[in-house]
Amino acid sequence: MGTTRMMVLLNILLLLWFQQWVQASTSVIKMATEGEIQLKINAKGDADTVIHAAFNTTIVYERLAYMTDTFGPRFSGTPALESALDWIKVQAQTDGLSVKEQPVMIPVWVRGREYANLISPRRKSMHVLGLGGSVGTNGQIVQAKVLVVSSFDDLERQKDNVKGKIVVYNVEFVSYSKTVVYRVNGASKAQQYGAVAALVRSISPFGLQTPHTGSSEPTTIPAMAITLEDAQMFARMQARGQEVEIELYMEAHTLPDAQSRNLILEIEGTHFPSEYVIVGGHTDSWDIADGAMDDGGGAFVAWEALRLIKSSGLHPDRTVRAILYVNEENGARGGQQYAHDYSDTLSKTSIALESDVGTFTPDGISFLGSTKAQSILEYMGHQLLGGIGSGNVSGEGIGEDISYMCVTGVPCGNLNVLDPRVGTESNNPCAPYSQPPYPLLTEDEFPRDGYFWYHHTEADTIDKLSPEQLQHAAATLGVWIYSIANLPTLLPR
Repeated sequence: MGTTRMMVLLNILLLLWFQQWVQASTSVIKMATEGEIQLKINAKGDADTVIHAAFNTTIVYERLAYMTDTFGPRFSGTPALESALDWIKVQAQTDGLSVKEQPVMIPVWVRGREYANLISPRRKSMHVLGLGGSVGTNGQIVQAKVLVVSSFDDLERQKDNVKGKIVVYNVEFVSYSKTVVYRVNGASKAQQYGAVAALVRSISPFGLQTPHTGSSEPTTIPAMAITLEDAQMFARMQARGQEVEIELYMEAHTLPDAQSRNLILEIEGTHFPSEYVIVGGHTDSWDIADGAMDDGGGAFVAWEALRLIKSSGLHPDRTVRAILYVNEENGARGGQQYAHDYSDTLSKTSIALESDVGTFTPDGISFLGSTKAQSILEYMGHQLLGGIGSGNVSGEGIGEDISYMCVTGVPCGNLNVLDPRVGTESNNPCAPYSQPPYPLLTEDEFPRDGYFWYHHTEADTIDKLSPEQLQHAAATLGVWIYSIANLPTLLPR
């Protein structure tokens, strides 16, 4: 073989070796989907590492139990919330995570003493909770006859009978989004026609004489949540022609705004540190609830997602953030403040995910974004999370806190979870009374699921959650955010 031919052959061999080296160093493989989407060649191995680490600990449950047991309800403007945030910050730093504190001015509403009693046709002490943002009764007892209505249309039909009465909304739970409008707007609509107070049937498909609180649009009349059982009883009494009379008392009032903070937990990206993948939940709860489910669990699985990545020795290409928002329950100031203060990063945010519909067995994520981005996520979910059943992409629901980013064009999604009444986990309240296999529930059935049995009540406690489900949820979010952070580009919009 001549020298020239040998040199040509060597050059060809060197070129082939160089191409192989480049391919190995970039470590990517192409997916068979639109847009030449790429995943790193070790993406499945990294995902399995996160999953394995998640299922070999119960740290989320342990931490969440400690926080809820130790600090209790974490309502905006209370020392308990700030103490809990201090504790979370220290714990996250021990995990090796960067923690930033973002100042947020939050509303301060104080419940005070409250009660309501049925006076006629018999005496009965009622289980009630004032609605967030409501006014009090100015030190007086409000006593009046009752008008029960079943809808806003019914209120409109009976508007001439409203003046001087306490309006009771006895509205059957259809879904949270469709029924919650009565809690939010019921008092203001009743006030327009001269009502002296509004009582709203708790926004839940199921009751055990448990009132569910929540925010209400501020008005000049007091507003309370009552139990499903009482609302239906008053409707029956009215239907048979009995005169219903109630007395109520509330010391609710609003104080000047106070300063709190979002906690931003972060792992800086190795290649694109100024591009972001976000996951989060909120740290505050209602003043009567330990908030283990809503939304301590959501905040803590977001935190755990980052801890799993960090402790597994993985290094995301883009910066991943777990935002622990404040004040979601009665103002959403935390979500608004993040979108405002970090507005210059939103165009460089690949996705914002939120966990605020429970941390039961995860099914996948919802997604609000482009069709092309959804196809990427569907492929990723199938490849990386199919083995643990949480790689589905369905629905378009988004959480309150990330909604302020979503409106700017950031692709968004929620962690989707199955009804807690499905499965053999110890936190299934129906498990002792039914046998597997349990029926699968569709997304259309979710709005009536067991999550809303406990939502915004004193029953939202740590026993409603499962250590295994919490770790499953954290593993799911960890794989999603790490894999999205390692895509060659931001998700297409």
